[in-house]
Amino acid sequence: MKKLFGVALISLFVLGGCSQEKEEAPELIEVKFKTIPETIKVNKEVELVATVTQGTERVEDADEVTFEIWKEGQTKDQHKKIEAKHTKNGEYKVTYVFKETGKYYVISHTTARGMHNMPKSEVIVK
Repeated sequence: MKKLFGVALISLFVLGGCSQEKEEAPELIEVKFKTIPETIKVNKEVELVATVTQGTERVEDADEVTFEIWKEGQTKDQHKKIEAKHTKNGEYKVTYVFKETGKYYVISHTTARGMHNMPKSEVIVK
């Protein structure tokens, strides 16, 4: 009987210790958008750049980075989607030409490491 009680007590300590271990959730991916050059001129090439990070690490292995682009007032079926290519240092780029002046929106759809982030940015084309 004492052996059974001892085994039960040890089992409680082992199981109790396991339940107190915490799994840390991975840090979320972050996406920062910019254009090169910063000032966008109509009918001139511009680079759309999404820099993807997770904590302090640059993400070099994103599953997908796609830019969704539309001019203010356009309907969903007028949006353009362009897949970006990884260049270096967690940067994903595409070259684009805006055909009209005005306010545009860009969503950087990013899937990496089992997460999705889609920040929306506003750009002005002069």
